[in-house]
Parts: sequence; C-alpha cells; structure tokens
Amino acid sequence: MAFFPPGLVWLASYPKSGNTWVRVLLANLAAGKAQPADINNLAEPFTLLGRWRFADDLLVEPDLLDEQDIERLRPLQCDFVAGRLTVPFFCKTHDRFTDRSGRPILGMRALGALYMVRDPRDVAVSLHHHASLSLEATIAAMNDPDFRLSSRVQLRSRVGDWAGHVLEWTGQTLVRTKVVRYEDLREDTAGTLGGIVEFLGGRVTEAEIQRAVAHSSLDELQRQEATKGFRESLPGQVRFFRSGRVGEWRDVLTASQVRTIEDRFAPVMARLGYRPEG
Repeated sequence: MAFFPPGLVWLASYPKSGNTWVRVLLANLAAGKAQPADINNLAEPFTLLGRWRFADDLLVEPDLLDEQDIERLRPLQCDFVAGRLTVPFFCKTHDRFTDRSGRPILGMRALGALYMVRDPRDVAVSLHHHASLSLEATIAAMNDPDFRLSSRVQLRSRVGDWAGHVLEWTGQTLVRTKVVRYEDLREDTAGTLGGIVEFLGGRVTEAEIQRAVAHSSLDELQRQEATKGFRESLPGQVRFFRSGRVGEWRDVLTASQVRTIEDRFAPVMARLGYRPEG
C-alpha cells in the first residue's frame, strides 16, 4: 500500500494545466485498489475551496463577509487546517500565491506544493472549451491580472494572468514547491509520478505506480465521465476530459492569437521550455 506522510499539500495550477489528472493519479496511488478510483470522489467534500468548509473552520458564514475580509481570513483557515492534519491531504487550488497586499493567500504551514504548469497556448485552447468562451475572450482573461473564478459553493479564487500566476508560485520560497510540467507528465507519466512521490516523501512500489497510471489513463477518465458524468464539469459543458493533446494549439489558434500569447508571455514561457514560434 502506498504511503504518504501526513500534512497539507497544495495541488496548484493555472486552470486547465493538468491539476485534475494529478489528483486522479494520487487518488489511485493512495487507494491501491484493483479498480480505478471514482473521478467523482476526489476528496472534494474536504476541499478548502468550499464556502461551507470556511464556515465550519472559522465559525463565520462567508456570506456575512466582504471579499477583503475573506481574503484576510483564508490564510488563517488554511494554517488552522494544516496544523491539525494527521493524514495526507492533497488540496486543489487555482489561486495565485499572494493576495493584493502580497501576503500568502493559502498560509504558510503546508507540507509542500505541486505546481502544475502547461504551455499557455494549449491552456488557451483547453480553457476555451472548458468555459465556453471565445478564444479571444479566453486569451484576454489569461492576460487579466484581476481574473477570478467563483461559484455558488466555492470561495472566489484569485487567479490573475498566466505569467503572474507562474512567477508567484515558482518564485516564492515560503512553501516547498515542485514544478511539474504537463508535457513531461504526458511523455513519461510513470517517471514523472515517481518524482512527485519522492518529493512528497512517499513510499510506493513500481507496480503501484504502473497500476495508478493505468487507472488514470485518458481512456479511463473519459469512460467514467461518459458513464456517470463528472461533478466538476460546468453547466452545458459537453465533456471535461477532452483530448489532452500536447501542441493542439497549432491546429486551433490563428497566427494573430499565437502572437498575442507569445508577446505577453514569451520570457516566462522560455524559462519553462516553451519555445515561441516567432
């Protein structure tokens, strides 16, 4: 049975960068079962994104607070939870690392963080399909330092622009962080997953890794979604798990759209190994 030390681990990323896939891989590793983990049971009832969880932990309803008050209290909530964990807790977030005043949004007591990153040109294509936005609107959102996500049941996430998100998470030294490129995970899923386990201080066998990879294949995720749906899909979304293809942007984006992304993000892209076309 796979072992992971107790503590809070952030699974952080800009939207549509492989976060859900990593969660499924870790869920299958932790479960260690002959059958694939249920994609609709990824520990979401315990997420720190939930408005009800915020109320439970801090004994105050978020509906009674303004956005600035919630922003000030979120680090306290996260540190409160992190300091009391006796089991491993992998928690998804699309928040950038700091709030508007430069304070860590998610506190500082996490055991560590995995930061998933993906070529922003492919992020644009995937987010375009996910959010049912035009490509122009999607690219504009990725350039917007005030871009936020929210829902009826979740706290608002401060996402911001793609480059700022990447630079904040990869440049901070307060929470030990491993950067995981989506492209590396696609090319060598087992090897990349093994590196993640090592970073987290876990213990697994090669057989457990291979089983988790098989149980987390795109075919399996699509099969489950087709059979019973996926609770994280947006209303009206045809499917959450699409092609997952690296380089799909070459068949979708216009030359002008590619230039817009590269002109804005080229320095950060280069640091991550994403070569501009121009």
